[in-house]
Amino acid sequence: MSRSPLLLKAHPSTMSFYDLPDEIVIYILWFLDVDALLATAKTSHSLRTLSLDPILHRLRLKYAHARVAHLLPLRPPLRYLQPPLSTIHLTRTHVAARKLHWSLVRIRLSRQLSRRPKLSSLISENKIPVECCKYDRRSGEFVLGTGVAGQLVERKRRVEREQMKAGLRVWLERKARDISSRPRGEGGVGVMVWRFSRKLKLAASASAAADTRLQCGMAMREPERDRVNRLRRFWEGIAA
Repeated sequence: MSRSPLLLKAHPSTMSFYDLPDEIVIYILWFLDVDALLATAKTSHSLRTLSLDPILHRLRLKYAHARVAHLLPLRPPLRYLQPPLSTIHLTRTHVAARKLHWSLVRIRLSRQLSRRPKLSSLISENKIPVECCKYDRRSGEFVLGTGVAGQLVERKRRVEREQMKAGLRVWLERKARDISSRPRGEGGVGVMVWRFSRKLKLAASASAAADTRLQCGMAMREPERDRVNRLRRFWEGIAA
């Protein structure tokens, strides 16, 4: 039974959803799907009665029929739903071809896995870090996947190399300061060897610099010599 609209005008401040006319409530329920409509019907007796109204379901069926009639011409053709464009629609031939393909892939993979080298040989060739593997005492072989990840091992080795370089740099700087602070004539054989090698390096660098300067001077004098030779040949040709 429809509610009077005069009630809405008389008390607008106290109006609620249940004060709406049945026609408006049915129109609102028309936009709900089946699950939401069933959940709404469990809230109250009035909504349950309206959700079971034949007019509501007749409108829903009419709307669904119109929507399906509108969407059916827009669906893609069947050839676009089949392989190789898509895998939505598979025929028996497609299913058999896929099974045959995966069986061939399985056979090829099993053959390649049987020819792969052992894990111990890869570790001996430094292709896989030994930290990534674990030695199995039962089989006597290395097992992959039970150790540290390869990226962590590489990062660990990089940090260790940097620490070693820093330690060697500090040690060499301290050693050089100790050697330079000692007076001449003191120190062991290592100090004498270091000073002698330093003198040799300085002498070699000085001789290399002298050779470079000499070559530059010769390169600058060569154009003048060529010019003199050309002039001499010119005058000799005239005199002849």
